[in-house]
Amino acid sequence: MIIAIASAGVNLSSEVAERFGRAEYFIIYNTETKEFKAIKNTSKDDVSGAGQKAIKTLYNNNVKEAIVPEFGPKAKVAAKEFEIKGYLYGEYKTVEAAIKAYESGLLEEGKLDEKPGLRMV
Repeated sequence: MIIAIASAGVNLSSEVAERFGRAEYFIIYNTETKEFKAIKNTSKDDVSGAGQKAIKTLYNNNVKEAIVPEFGPKAKVAAKEFEIKGYLYGEYKTVEAAIKAYESGLLEEGKLDEKPGLRMV
């Protein structure tokens, strides 16, 4: 499965990003081959809709699940439309730690069915 992690840097030792739509990079990680690549988030400086555009970028990279701090309201709607699940990395502060927690089933799945305007909890 292809997953994405919102990241501040380009490798697995990078810190996770504090905000999904404003993340500097997304680490695209294949859970079967353990290969990864970093893609720059070209919408991070957009005035609005950065989260929606980031979801579209992930979709275009065949991402099925994302590890994020949270989805904003617009990103949550887009994630639901593109059927991309979100998992919260919570206390895990590096991309590698977040991936290990994800693969161990330790991350909480965020809810996408709340009304727009509410944050994923």
